[in-house]
Amino acid sequence: MRRLLIATAAMSAVVFVGRFSMAAEESVTGVLIDQACGAKQMSKDDPEKAASSHTKACATKESCAASGYAVISGKKMWKFDEKGDKLAKDYFASHDHTKVVVKGTEKGDTIQVTSIAEAPAK
Repeated sequence: MRRLLIATAAMSAVVFVGRFSMAAEESVTGVLIDQACGAKQMSKDDPEKAASSHTKACATKESCAASGYAVISGKKMWKFDEKGDKLAKDYFASHDHTKVVVKGTEKGDTIQVTSIAEAPAK
């Protein structure tokens, strides 16, 4: 009986810790932008609105793209991980719109991107 109780307690602890160590995937709708230009937009009163006029042409310029990519939603900017930068370049290769839905796992001010898609028109 004692072994069963200890085994049950140990199993419960493993499940409890496991549930909280798994990060949930999130979805962020906002403006896809290079980090260099995105940082400038963050000083504005409405960063997402300011970023919405940022063009694909600027974001894909070699000097801007070298800074990495990010998404601005409301008053927050999430920088992309290495995979996210690649997905952003792939996205811009076939899309002109900068309003996107980014899926991934948030880690502070960075998002580990799993997908980028054009945001549905409102």
